[in-house]
Amino acid sequence: MSPAREPGRDPEAARTPRSGRPVAGAQDAPVAVVGMACRFPGADGLAAFWRLLLAGEDAIGPGTGTRAGRRPGGYLPDVDLFDAEFFGVPAPEAAALDPQQRLLLELTWHAVEDARTTPRDLSPGPVGVFVGAGSDEYAFLSRAGDGPPSTYTMTGTGRTFLANRLSHFHGFTGPSLVVDTGQSSSLAALHQAVQALRRGECDAAVVGGVQLNLTARGDEAVEALGALSPRGRCHTFDARADGIVRGEGAGVVVLKPLERALADGDRVYCTLLGGAMNSDGDRTALTAPSEAAQREVLATACRQAGITPADVGYVELHGTGTALGDPVEAAALGGVLGHGRPDDRPLLVGSVKTNIGHLEAAAGIAGFIKTALALFHRRLPASLNFRTANPAIDLQALRVQVCARHRDWPAGDAPRLAGVSSFGLGGTNCHVVLGEAPAPAGHEDSDAPVSAVPVVLSGPTPAVLRKRARDLADAVEGPGRAQPLADLAWTAATARTAFGHRAGVIASHPDELAQRLRALADGSPDDGEGGLVQGPRGEGRTAFLFAGQGAQRLGMGQGLYKEFPVFAQAFDEARARLEPVLGVDLADAMWERQEVDRTEHAQPALFAVEVALHRLLESFGIVPDLLIGHSLGEVAVAHLTGALSLEDAAKLIAHRARLIGELPPGGVMVAVQAQEDEARRVVDRAPGLVGIAAVNGSRSVVLSGEESATLKAAAHFEDLGRRTRRLRVSVAGHSPLMAPVQKGLRSVAEGLTWNLPVGPPIISTVTGEPVEPHRFADPEYWVHHVCAPVRFGPALGTAHRLGARYFVEIGPGRALTTLAAETVGHGTERFSAPMATRQEAADVAETAAGAHVFGLPVRWEQVLGGPARRVDLPPYPFQRRRHWLDTADRTTPPPSASPGPQWRGDPFDLVVTSTLQTLGLGPESDLDVGRSFSELGLDSRMAVALRTTLARITGRSLPTTLLFDRPTPASLIEAFRADTPL
Repeated sequence: MSPAREPGRDPEAARTPRSGRPVAGAQDAPVAVVGMACRFPGADGLAAFWRLLLAGEDAIGPGTGTRAGRRPGGYLPDVDLFDAEFFGVPAPEAAALDPQQRLLLELTWHAVEDARTTPRDLSPGPVGVFVGAGSDEYAFLSRAGDGPPSTYTMTGTGRTFLANRLSHFHGFTGPSLVVDTGQSSSLAALHQAVQALRRGECDAAVVGGVQLNLTARGDEAVEALGALSPRGRCHTFDARADGIVRGEGAGVVVLKPLERALADGDRVYCTLLGGAMNSDGDRTALTAPSEAAQREVLATACRQAGITPADVGYVELHGTGTALGDPVEAAALGGVLGHGRPDDRPLLVGSVKTNIGHLEAAAGIAGFIKTALALFHRRLPASLNFRTANPAIDLQALRVQVCARHRDWPAGDAPRLAGVSSFGLGGTNCHVVLGEAPAPAGHEDSDAPVSAVPVVLSGPTPAVLRKRARDLADAVEGPGRAQPLADLAWTAATARTAFGHRAGVIASHPDELAQRLRALADGSPDDGEGGLVQGPRGEGRTAFLFAGQGAQRLGMGQGLYKEFPVFAQAFDEARARLEPVLGVDLADAMWERQEVDRTEHAQPALFAVEVALHRLLESFGIVPDLLIGHSLGEVAVAHLTGALSLEDAAKLIAHRARLIGELPPGGVMVAVQAQEDEARRVVDRAPGLVGIAAVNGSRSVVLSGEESATLKAAAHFEDLGRRTRRLRVSVAGHSPLMAPVQKGLRSVAEGLTWNLPVGPPIISTVTGEPVEPHRFADPEYWVHHVCAPVRFGPALGTAHRLGARYFVEIGPGRALTTLAAETVGHGTERFSAPMATRQEAADVAETAAGAHVFGLPVRWEQVLGGPARRVDLPPYPFQRRRHWLDTADRTTPPPSASPGPQWRGDPFDLVVTSTLQTLGLGPESDLDVGRSFSELGLDSRMAVALRTTLARITGRSLPTTLLFDRPTPASLIEAFRADTPL
C-alpha cells in the first residue's frame, strides 16, 4: 500500500527540513544519561540486554505459565513476583498493586544504582519522575474479580501512581506524572523530562516506560485492528513486513544536566541534545501515519538540538514492521536525514522490535536504551529479520540503509549522533537526538596509597547481606572485572544505600577481598575475625578510650605515619614540642632503638601517638561524644579538649615521665582477678607500701607498690585460683610510691596555662564520674592524679549509663576495649581498636568499617587515602515473593485471642508473630525488629489492627498511640518485657 499523503500538499515541499542552529542557552543545554536499568524479554538487566543485542538474538516465543496458549510474543517471566518487604509494602497492598508499579519500583532502584549513587544523593534539588504507560490490564483483572474494591485498589491500579509511588518511595519532589500518548508514551515522557530539566523544574529526572500484557484481551484488540503479524516476527523495512509482535517489559533512565554530571564525575552513557513532539492532526485517518508530520518532528528535533540532520549516523526506528507504517517512516527519514547526505554514508537504521517485540507504551524507552548503549560502546547491533527491502521503500534513493549486521560505529570528524523515533497509534509523534558522551576527564588508576581498604556492604536482612557479599565476590573474581580496591571500596561506601545489617571486609588485594567476601556469604567468621566486621546498626554515643602506660610497643604508629599524612603531621607537631624537653629523637626511640619501654620515653611516645591517632580518626569523621583517659591518657584528653595547648601538654607529660623515671627501682604492678572491695581488704592488711592502682572492671584490679608487699597481696588471690599477671613496667604507678613525684609535678603544673576544657564531656578516671571543667583545669587535679587509683571500670559504667555504645581505643593494642567488652558488653555495643596489632593500616580500616557498621558517618576519601572513582557493582538482589490478586485472600488479620490478664507469654514471639500476620507474611519471613513499623510497611489501618490484637492477647489496655510511642518492634518488645505501663 502506498503511503498516505495529506490532501493538497506537495510531498516534495516537506522534503527539505527547515534547519538552523539556535543560540545555545539554558533552554538548549545538553542533558546526560547517567543511569539505566531494564527488564526486557530475554534480558533481566542492562548487561543481558546488551548481550542479546550483540548476539543478534530475539526473545520472541510462546506464552508460558499464566500466559500459556497466548500468541508468540516477547514475555517477561515472573511478573507476579515482587520484593514487597524491601519497599515497605504490606502483603495485602502488594496483592492489589499493579505489577507495572512493582516493576518500576525495582528498576528505578537499579537505575539509580547504575548511576553510581543513591536516591538520597542523586540530586541536592528536586528530582522529577516521568513515566510513559498505556496499559491497565491489572485494573481490568481486579475489576473482573468477585470481591469489592479494597483500601488499596485505587492507589494500586490507578495509572498516575506509576509515577507518584516512585516519587513517594524515593522522596523525589520534582514533577511526578504519567504520559500516555499511546505507543510513543515513554519517549514522550523522556522529552517532557528534558524540557523540565531545562526549565529548572527539577535538577535530575527519572524516566520510565512500562508495558505488561497480562491478558489475551489485549492481543485480541490488536489483532482486531489488523496490526498483528501472522508470522509472529517483526520484519522492519523488509518485504515480508506484515505486522507487529507484542512485547512487554520496562526500562528506566536517570537524567542530569550534562554540566552537572561532568562536575560530579558521573559516567555518561550519552547526551540528549534535543527533541520534538507533534501530532498528525487531521492530515490522515486517526490511526494512519503522516509522512509530513514525521518530517516535521524530525526537522524540529534536529533544529532544537542544534545539529545538521545529515550528521546523524544512526536512527532507532519506530520500525513496527507494518506494510503501512514502514514506507511512511522511511520516506520521512530520507526527506530529512537523508537529504544532503553523501552516497557512501547512508543513514543507518534499525529496530529493537525485531529482538523483543513491540513494547507499545515502553517501546520508546527500549529503543532509547539500545541506542544509548550503542553510543556508549561505539558498536551498532544488527536489526534482525531483514533480507529484502520493502518494494515501497527505495533505500538507495532515500540514502538509508538497514543495519542488518553488527558493526563497529566508526568515529568521524565530529562526535557520533543518533536519533530515536516513536510514533503513537493516534498520531502523537516524538523524536529525540542523542549525542556521544564527552570524553571523560583523564583519571589515573586509583590504587589507594593505603595498604588495606574496607569494603562495606549492607542489607535489610542478614540473608540479603550474605547474598550481596556472594554477588560482589563473583564480580571481583569474574573475567575482565578487575577493579582497583580503592574504587570498589569508594563505590560500596558512597554509591549504595546503607541498610540496617552491615558488614565491612578488610582487604589488601582482590584475592583476599573475594576470599573474605565468600566467608561472609557463608555465614562465618564471627564479628571482628578474619578481616570482617559485621552486625546490626547500633544506636548510642561514641566513647574514646585513651591508653595508659603499658600499651606501648616498639614501632607503634610507624605504619600509620607512612600511610596517612594527617597522622604524620599531628605526630610531627607533637614531637616538635616534646623533643626539646626530652632531649632525644622520639621517633628514633620508638621505632629504631629499643627504648620505648623506658618510662621517660613511653609516656611521651604514647601521648604523641594518641594525639595523632585522634586527629586521624577525626579526619575520618569518627569523633567522640565522651572521653575517658586511662592514667596518662588523660593528658592527651587535656590537650584535645583545649585544657592545655600542645606545648603545655608536652611539657606536662615529658616532666611527668621524667619525674616518675627518676624514682628508685623496686616497684611492681600486678593485674588481679578480684573485686575492688576484697582487694581493698587484702591491701589494707598487707605489710609495706601497696595499693590499688586501677579498678578496670567489676572483677579486675591492679595492685601496685613495693615488690614484696604487692606480690604477697597478689599471691593471696592466686591461692584462691584467681588469675594474676605481672605488668611490664619499671615503676609502681598510681601507688604510694608515687608520692615523691607530686612536689615536682605540682611545680610543673602550676607553671602551665590552663583553660576550661571544651567539647565532649570528660569522664574522669580519678572519680569514675564526669569531671567538672574547672576541676579538670586545676593543677591539683593532676598532682593527685599521679597517685590516685585509675577508676577505669567505673568510668566505663558511667559512659554506658550516659549512652555510650561504641567504644574506640586510642592507643596501641586492645587492652582497654577488651576491658570495656568485659565490663559493659551486653550485646548491643561495638568495640574498635585501630592499633590493635602491628598491621596498623588494616586495623584502622577495620575501625572505619566498624564505625560504619555502628552507624557513624564516615569520610571515606580520607579513609582510602585519597580520591577514587565510582565503578559498577552488582545490583541489589531483590528477594521476590508471589503477590497477586489471588494471594490477597491469604493476608488475613492475625487471629484474636481471648483476653487474659494472666498472659505471661514471650514478648518477642508475641510482637514478631503479630506483626508478621498483620503484614500478611508467614512465620518463615524475616522481620527486622530494629526497623520502624512504617518502614516495615504498616500503614495507619494496620497499626490500629496490630494494637487491637496485642491488647486482646495480653489483656492489657493499650493506648491508640502505642506504635507512635514505640516505633519499632524492638522497642515494643522491651516495653512488654519491662511490664511497665504502655
